[in-house]
Amino acid sequence: MKKTGEWGEFFPAKNAPYAYNETMAHEDIPLTREEVLERGWKWKDDIAEKNYKGPIYDIPDNIKDVEDDITKHILLSEPSKIPYKVVPQELAYYREQTIPIPRLTPDERHWERLKKRNPRMLWDRKCVKCGLAIRTSYSPERPEKVYCEKCYLTEVY
Repeated sequence: MKKTGEWGEFFPAKNAPYAYNETMAHEDIPLTREEVLERGWKWKDDIAEKNYKGPIYDIPDNIKDVEDDITKHILLSEPSKIPYKVVPQELAYYREQTIPIPRLTPDERHWERLKKRNPRMLWDRKCVKCGLAIRTSYSPERPEKVYCEKCYLTEVY
């Protein structure tokens, strides 16, 4: 490996046990299916998951109306029709917190949360209190007030 220059290098992505879109790399550096395949990496298509032909379980709107047997049923995501399940521990948590059963798969819920994150870039702004030049992940078009560290700490404490 030292002779070929491979010593100390990471394993090539083509040898990865997981497809690119199954890893967290896909969250930070989104690439299309074509871009991934062009680089010789793996991509997972979830076509088989969308072929569920079993009975459709009607999810009650109120958690108080949900029976224990929901954990034995396969649920379908409303927008994508991808099947998912609710495990007993998850059901217990939803009941404890009085949260309705989700109507999206865990992956779809994860992607919805990611959409709410700030983008991974910095903008030059000024502190609204003292006018100091700062860098922030909040773009200038955003309505939030942005403080420098000193002004933030005086405002909070």
